[in-house]
Amino acid sequence: MSQEQLEGFSNPHVERFRILVIGNANAGKTTILEKVCHAQGREPVYLNSDSKLEPSASRGNHEIEHQFQYPTAHGFVFHDSCGFEAGGAVELQKVKDFIENRAKGGQLKDQLHAIWCCLPTSNDRGMTNAEMSLFESGTGNVPIIAIFTKMDALDQVARNQLMFNDDDLSCKEIEEQVPNLAKSIFRKKYLKRLEEVKHKPRYVVLLRDMNKEDTNCDELIVRTSQALDRDTLKLFCLSMLRIDIDSRIKQVINR
Repeated sequence: MSQEQLEGFSNPHVERFRILVIGNANAGKTTILEKVCHAQGREPVYLNSDSKLEPSASRGNHEIEHQFQYPTAHGFVFHDSCGFEAGGAVELQKVKDFIENRAKGGQLKDQLHAIWCCLPTSNDRGMTNAEMSLFESGTGNVPIIAIFTKMDALDQVARNQLMFNDDDLSCKEIEEQVPNLAKSIFRKKYLKRLEEVKHKPRYVVLLRDMNKEDTNCDELIVRTSQALDRDTLKLFCLSMLRIDIDSRIKQVINR
């Protein structure tokens, strides 16, 4: 399918593709949205609020019902949840109520179509019970994608372990072993917990080096499309991919 075909795709029933983005402070949500929407440096436009989504260590005033979009990704609407680190049970209930309300009938443009749960790997504590709570309670028919951000931070963790645990390794040998050890750390510290939850995510996406200009979120877009049940929504979601659509999809699927 060519980019021209996707750009020309139109369906009167898909006016908006709605995504709930969940993640604690510094989980990388803003960076992901800017990459997905090709909107680096652009401010989101709130449809019913004058507040802004900004990368910040402070939690700020989040309101899950506020919907926003980027001018570079027309038709894609986002809702932001600050995660469950500070809000605990109260914030979890807000999210569950929002998901349930948006999943009820009504027009397709008002329904919630996907959930992106951002989980950073740049901290020492791994995933908390609060972060796992949504996977235990479930999200009904709305597919949830687990996005592990800042995967490059695990490279440094692996590098440090190799440096301190084996003095005989050369710098070259350490760098050669870093990728495999980083993957092992990820499986034990993060992936194993997701395999034990009651409601597993539809897909798991790993993102690294998002601070670099040449990185993208194509895999996230393709996996989100694959998680959807309706073909019209799948196509609408894939319209986020700007170039070489078929090869990008094949690259993701064959990984």
